[in-house]
Amino acid sequence: MLKNRKSMSKIVVVFCIVALTAFASIAQANDGGCGCEQGQRHRHHNFKRIAKKLSLTDAQKVQVKAIFQANKDVVKPIFTSLHTERKNLQTLLHADTIDEAAIRAETAKIAGIQADLNVNRAKVGAKFRAILTPDQLVVLKTMHNKRQHKGDSAEK
Repeated sequence: MLKNRKSMSKIVVVFCIVALTAFASIAQANDGGCGCEQGQRHRHHNFKRIAKKLSLTDAQKVQVKAIFQANKDVVKPIFTSLHTERKNLQTLLHADTIDEAAIRAETAKIAGIQADLNVNRAKVGAKFRAILTPDQLVVLKTMHNKRQHKGDSAEK
């Protein structure tokens, strides 16, 4: 019975490692990667698309760009830290010996950094929504709901 328990523990650890690796890859893809040039082009394209759908005025576009530009300085060190910690986690996951405590600690660090990014994203979103008209807010909410439902159907 002890041997079965050890085997089961090893299977669980391997499964967790595979799952963490997959989640880290998905999270990195969702964050636009490391903030490289390709990610910047993608974000710029999204801004143009959203600005067009919301019919932003020139004044609103200037305000939005100022919000995003100011946020760059805030998130750059956070993304750098996230990238470093993900590298550290990958090193731990592929080490010759499994250090469960270190993996858990590194995963907790990444979760904390991700939480910081999410709080920042919420704050920037609030600033963005503050410059929109009520009609634009309705359009934005509709866009958000469509995107959520699209994600829901893709998961099924």
